[in-house]
Amino acid sequence: PMIADPDVNNKDVSKRYTHDTIRPLSFYGGDKKVDLGFIGSCMVHKGDMKILAQMLKNIEKQQGKVEFKAPLVVAPPTYNIVDELKAEGDWEVLQKYSGFEFDDNAPKATARTEYENMLYLERPGCNLCMGNQEKASKGDTVMATSTRLFQGRVVEDTAEKKGESLLSSTPVVVLSTILGRTPSIEEYKLAVEGINLTKFAPSHKLLVG
Repeated sequence: PMIADPDVNNKDVSKRYTHDTIRPLSFYGGDKKVDLGFIGSCMVHKGDMKILAQMLKNIEKQQGKVEFKAPLVVAPPTYNIVDELKAEGDWEVLQKYSGFEFDDNAPKATARTEYENMLYLERPGCNLCMGNQEKASKGDTVMATSTRLFQGRVVEDTAEKKGESLLSSTPVVVLSTILGRTPSIEEYKLAVEGINLTKFAPSHKLLVG
């Protein structure tokens, strides 16, 4: 698994908030704190929602329960996909583990900017990726499927700490919120057991060249 890191503290200002710094998951040593995870919206598809559901079942089977150490915000791609997930049984799995589910008959009155450590099933749409309403708490480290890494989009800075939104795959986002930190390779492999993921890996030469 790879992560696009905005490298917000790079001494070279021109190299901050880009997609140019690509690091393997192992770079973080399983100890980089993650404050919030985001899966959505047009950057994912139905398969990502099914991966999420299967991972939650895997984690409950392995650990006896599913407990989030950081909030996980999920914005499905479309209403049609939500309907398909309901028909195929995956939405019921997500409901089981969620602490909030959108209801268009009783929409939120204000945009969410504070979160508890639980799974949020938000309405299909841009959500955190758009960054003009819903936002992570200032200064957060966000693990997301969103490609919007630039400053202030998903998360704003505080006077003490720069907000950062790291781009990664759905499995990495899910596990980062369960653990509250980046996972180790061993933890990752265990959590995605039985899930058919891509086997692509960049060459070592490209990574170190």
